[in-house]
Parts: sequence; structure tokens; C-alpha cells
Amino acid sequence: MNIPPNFDHLFLRVLSEIDLFRHLDRSQAGALLSEATKAVFHTGEVVYFEGEEGESMYVVVQGAFEVYRVSNGEHAELAHVLPGEHFGEIALIANQPRSATVRALQPSVALRFTKSALLARPDLAAPVLKNMARMLARRLSSADDEIILHRNRAREAEAAKEKMELEIARTRSRVRRMG
Repeated sequence: MNIPPNFDHLFLRVLSEIDLFRHLDRSQAGALLSEATKAVFHTGEVVYFEGEEGESMYVVVQGAFEVYRVSNGEHAELAHVLPGEHFGEIALIANQPRSATVRALQPSVALRFTKSALLARPDLAAPVLKNMARMLARRLSSADDEIILHRNRAREAEAAKEKMELEIARTRSRVRRMG
């Protein structure tokens, strides 16, 4: 079901606060939203699975979604996506399979944007893709910070282990000399 073109003023104002749509004027936001479809999900319903081909992205209007991967049989939660946030955007930029599985954590509603609908309007796609690139850059920077933090902790743990092993060796040496 397509969203009607006569959007409520408040609805457009709320959408303009979403980072993805920042810098779109009211007519651009209305035009973009006329390309969206409403997607309703029940609790536990999977939006898409890791490895599937992706041709659309979603902006959460209501509810919450979990983004996760399964690695070595283990469920690894990557993120929760809440109203005003989006997921599946990599499908609009890269031609690669979905990198994670997304499922609804509660009854949820999202706006679904297909790649073809968005790219059919370059005047709308350009600012949205620019915002998306900015958001992905922030996410990458944050991931880099996490990697550095984990590497530093691993180095600290390795140094503490080496120090402990050295102390154990010294203690054993003293015990042997005493005995």
C-alpha cells in the first residue's frame, strides 16, 4: 500500500527530524514518501535473512527491530533499530547479499524504500545518499574505535598474562632453591 501524497504537516515535520531525510524540503520529503510502502511486522517476524539479496531499506516508524548474525552457531546481536532509525541501507549502495538478519522485537511498522524507486528520482536520491554516507562514516568510525579498544584490552591482557607467567616462574625458581 503506497503512502498517500497528502501528508499531514506534523508527519512531514517529524520525518524531517530523521537524519536520513535531513536537508530535504517538504515537497522533496513528500515526493520521497510517496515512493515508500508501509510494512507491518509481527513480533518475531523476520524482515530479511543474512545472505539474501537486498533491494530495499526500511525506516522504522513504530516498534523495534533486532539486527543480528549467527556465527559458529551463536546468536550475535549487532544492534537494535528504533523509531526514526533505518536498516538495510547497504542494499541501496552495494550489490551484495544482506550482511545480517533483521527481525521485529515487537509489533512494528516501517517505511520500505526500494532501490529502484529511490534511484528513479536523482534529485531525491542525492541528498538521501549523502546523509546515508555520512551516517555510515560515523558508524565506521565508531566500529574503528571499538576495534582499537578491544585490541588495547587484548594487549593489556597479554601483558598481564606474561607478567603473571614470569612471576610464577620466579616463584618456582625460589621454591626449588629452598627445597
